[in-house]
Amino acid sequence: MAKKKKKVSKSPWFKKRAGAPNHKWGFIPINWKGWVALLLLIGVNVFSAQYFDIMNSPFIEVSKFLVVLLFSLVVFVLIAKKKTEGR
Repeated sequence: MAKKKKKVSKSPWFKKRAGAPNHKWGFIPINWKGWVALLLLIGVNVFSAQYFDIMNSPFIEVSKFLVVLLFSLVVFVLIAKKKTEGR
């Protein structure tokens, strides 16, 4: 059975973090699109923390924030894995 070759992004947005050749984590933005993706991740999570007022809210509001946080992180990691140089 032949292995499928992974598509290499023509213009990668991220590179692997130096010193982590065996790890799948550690995405460093190398393109403006990577920086935009990182800033969007930070912006979405800061906005949602303010929106749900996690410091002064009951657990249900904090759990809504955690759902948004988890979802945004999963989306970011999937995009970063697909757009990383030398996967």
